[in-house]
Amino acid sequence: MISNEMFGGDIIRVSVNGYLKNNTDGENTVFKEKGIRTKDKLSFVFDDVKYSIKINDNDIMLVRDGNDFINSFSFSEKHGKSNYYLKEHGYSVDMDINMKMFDVNDNKIYVKYVIVDTECEYELLIEMGDVL
Repeated sequence: MISNEMFGGDIIRVSVNGYLKNNTDGENTVFKEKGIRTKDKLSFVFDDVKYSIKINDNDIMLVRDGNDFINSFSFSEKHGKSNYYLKEHGYSVDMDINMKMFDVNDNKIYVKYVIVDTECEYELLIEMGDVL
């Protein structure tokens, strides 16, 4: 017998809506895209940057992969970390993150955090729904 999982039976196309808001500088990036979701991962492309999000109960790992950079985040309820890598120069910067809010469920990710070195506060909201 052939399993649906062999052919991607657990892959769901979803609508991805949300925003990344810099509360310190007042900048707001809103996105509305189509993505692919598996049991514990979401991926989509926005503004020529590929977003990959691995979702667990107690933490999430977000990777933003652009033409000249890779920006990775690890968020949990108590702490966060980020790495920014410039591809052309091979230069990498690690950043500590103070968490203010962490709310993850089946269809929503909401994270509010502060980059320690810059003291910039950000909000990230990602909501997922079925695509028809």
